[in-house]
Amino acid sequence: MRLSFLGPRGTYTEAAAIAFDPTADLLPHPTFTASVETVEAGGADAAVCAIENAIEGPVVETQLLLLREASKVQIRGEVVLPIRHALVGVEGLDLRQVRRVHSHPQALGQCRANIARFMPNAEPIAALSTAGAIESAIAEPGTAAIGSHIAADLYGAHIYHDDLADEPGNETRFVVLGAEDAPRTGDDKSSIAFTTHHDRPGSLVEVLNIFSNRGLNLTRVESRPTRHALGTYVFLVDFQGHRLDDNVREALEATREVTLWLRVLGSYPRWNGPHLPVPEE
Repeated sequence: MRLSFLGPRGTYTEAAAIAFDPTADLLPHPTFTASVETVEAGGADAAVCAIENAIEGPVVETQLLLLREASKVQIRGEVVLPIRHALVGVEGLDLRQVRRVHSHPQALGQCRANIARFMPNAEPIAALSTAGAIESAIAEPGTAAIGSHIAADLYGAHIYHDDLADEPGNETRFVVLGAEDAPRTGDDKSSIAFTTHHDRPGSLVEVLNIFSNRGLNLTRVESRPTRHALGTYVFLVDFQGHRLDDNVREALEATREVTLWLRVLGSYPRWNGPHLPVPEE
């Protein structure tokens, strides 16, 4: 399998691609969009893209790729990866004097409080990837970066803090996007997107009840603007089950009858790899 991913080498997306298929031919790209466009053009079999993080929430670029009117990809797999952000740079930095800290916007958001704590004078600088951020910090004197331990070793960076995230239990969920989704396995998830009649009271509850009444467990519900009019939203829902299951098929048919627009984003095997333990309150 040819898997495109957000490069260069050493990114968390590369680690997720390896976790999904250790034997795959890995093809790095500068953005999630470029990774997906490679699949749509036939240059790769699937693309691995981050879609949500336990601290910072949704990855908008991936959501928009799935919601494009001309999208030619579906979700065919998922990977949940524990994330340990290292604060790195050349050896000998005085962190309180660091003026710039490079990383992917998601990583910067996940470490916002600790950046202010350890580097109060640092300006966050967005990079296309965490690995690319480390390359930039090594090349630019007096700067630091946030990225993976693998990338730190790969690019010869010194690690100043082992785990910089603001909260414990940091994980990122990645989706694997291909031309088709996956066959039914008996332990599956499905993802859908829909819009409701925004001016009709109870329209969202009506949809959610369709799934509840059929015993379908929702694992994610969120909304994002339609980008067409203020106050109108696309709802993105994940639930347990495959689109070919009888109760799922019934739920989707019923949902189509009460929504303005519905798209099945894919059905795929539920990730059964390791998760970080949920911290006690």
